[in-house]
Amino acid sequence: MFIYHRLIHVQDTDATGVLYFANQLQIALEAFEEFLLAQGFSIGEMVRKNEILLPIVHTEGDFFAPLTVGDRVEVRMQFSKIGTTSFTHTSEIYKGEACFGKASIVHVVYCPKKKEGIPIPKEFKSLITK
Repeated sequence: MFIYHRLIHVQDTDATGVLYFANQLQIALEAFEEFLLAQGFSIGEMVRKNEILLPIVHTEGDFFAPLTVGDRVEVRMQFSKIGTTSFTHTSEIYKGEACFGKASIVHVVYCPKKKEGIPIPKEFKSLITK
């Protein structure tokens, strides 16, 4: 499990001051990117090389309690499913000991040159199966 700490900012909220639903997915994606950086893997470099991409093909979110501006949260991210050409990471967002939300994101490994999904490269698979 990877832990990512974050503050809920004004820009993350809707007009009522509560975390906007789509931003829960954004926070989950940030946790995934931070995990990769901690492993020495740069998404920016991957995009520049244009050999493989990781488009999002499915998302799910559950909201258990509202998060508001100024809340400090702990995002607990883990890989919940790893297939041949796709993988899912799930993030639970905690404030203190309570889980306030959960988001799952499915990525497919895509080769822009072939214009199709490809098997997860061994090097990348080893990062997400640690």
